[in-house]
Amino acid sequence: MGDSMGYALLACRFLIGGVFVVSAVSKLRGRAAFREFETAAQEMGAPVRFRRPVALAVVAAEGLIPLLLVVPPGGLAGLALGGAMLIVFTVAMANALRRKKTTSCACFGSSTAPIGRQHVVRNVALLAVAGTGVAAVLGGAPEFPSHAGGIAVAAFAALVGVLLVIATDELAAVFAAHVPHQEN
Repeated sequence: MGDSMGYALLACRFLIGGVFVVSAVSKLRGRAAFREFETAAQEMGAPVRFRRPVALAVVAAEGLIPLLLVVPPGGLAGLALGGAMLIVFTVAMANALRRKKTTSCACFGSSTAPIGRQHVVRNVALLAVAGTGVAAVLGGAPEFPSHAGGIAVAAFAALVGVLLVIATDELAAVFAAHVPHQEN
């Protein structure tokens, strides 16, 4: 059981790390992308005068998370910080939805899709991944499993997860297009 938990922990670390790397890089790829994220941060509750410091702090934390995921024991600090960030993002999105804000999340770069329930669900799923990783570390899972095949499977599963997370808006649009409309 120890090795299987080690591979699960590794997959959690790869997935959380990959998501936060893509998120940080997408916000830093140009001035327009960062300004769009600043606007989204303001729309989700950051005061106007603090929107730039908030945006900078978010990007700095997103960049720090993958680095912390390689720090023993088992990347616990990275998983915990990732989980904390996901809680903050989820609450901000839920509040924006409650206030009927129509901003995009700008989570992974430019997006015209407004924040929706799919973003909250995505973040809750990622929070579950981070929580699973924390539980695995606290449960004594091995940090670095030894079988190359298991490591490859964990990495592939995490890659698929990262791609699904990044494609949240597109997947939501596809599924929404196939939901039958009920007539009144």
